[in-house]
Amino acid sequence: MTTNDKQQQRLNHFLAHQKAWGAMLLIGWFCINIVVLATNHLMEYQRMGKSLALWEAFCWEISSCVILLSLIPLGIWLNDRWLARLDFKRWLVAHMLATLPFSLLHVSGMVGLRKLWYFLMDSRYEFGHLPMEFFYEYRKDAQAYLTLALVIAGYRFIVRRLQGEASYLADSAESESAEPESPPERLLIKKLGREFLIQTSDIEWIEASGNYANLHIKDTVYPMRITMDKLEKLLPSNFARIHRSTIVNLEQIREIQALDTGDYQVTLLNQKNLTLSRRYRDGFKSLLSLT
Repeated sequence: MTTNDKQQQRLNHFLAHQKAWGAMLLIGWFCINIVVLATNHLMEYQRMGKSLALWEAFCWEISSCVILLSLIPLGIWLNDRWLARLDFKRWLVAHMLATLPFSLLHVSGMVGLRKLWYFLMDSRYEFGHLPMEFFYEYRKDAQAYLTLALVIAGYRFIVRRLQGEASYLADSAESESAEPESPPERLLIKKLGREFLIQTSDIEWIEASGNYANLHIKDTVYPMRITMDKLEKLLPSNFARIHRSTIVNLEQIREIQALDTGDYQVTLLNQKNLTLSRRYRDGFKSLLSLT
């Protein structure tokens, strides 16, 4: 195996497990912060001639990092579901406002964990004067929130560059609101300075991801900066919306199975399972002439 083959293999592995890689990198980053900040507390207390138990220093930082890590999935979900659709100014204001509930959740969870930890160590944790301490924590939380937002956005940008970004060939010649007279048969992929074409019919399914739509083609995902509503109108008739965040290629469906919830499970030829929600059920059945 050549060096290029090994590099491509590593790249494919990274792209296939990008969420796991992202989670591991964040956890690693937080672990380093825990050690650095906890030892800083110990050294500062030593310089002041005071004593601080080792477990206390690590309790403070671990409790903070655990809550921060638990809030990241919620923040990503809220951003992808609502905030990413806003224009830049509103998006920025929304994120600035989000720092307050973010800090409230972080401080509440952090204090709760510390009280529990101290209780287990047969000790007592005092948060201090609430308004002053919360203002102190809020300043740090706002900085942490914006730093995490930039880090996650940067990570996603790198992933999109490595994956390649899709666009319609007609996009450069048409306005944003215009639609082609017939559904385009090919998409242009730009990847690491290279450009190539893919057939629209090769798309297996599509999922929404903030202000992007992720096109799944075999083992590769190509992000496309477009809303699901607009993309649904541009795709040919063999594509159907089955969920608020999912479009499927009808030719890729292997079977459909009813669920107890009233939804349906759609299984593709590649064994991928998708959900057909009740909102789109009747239209989907009508499209397939199902009874």
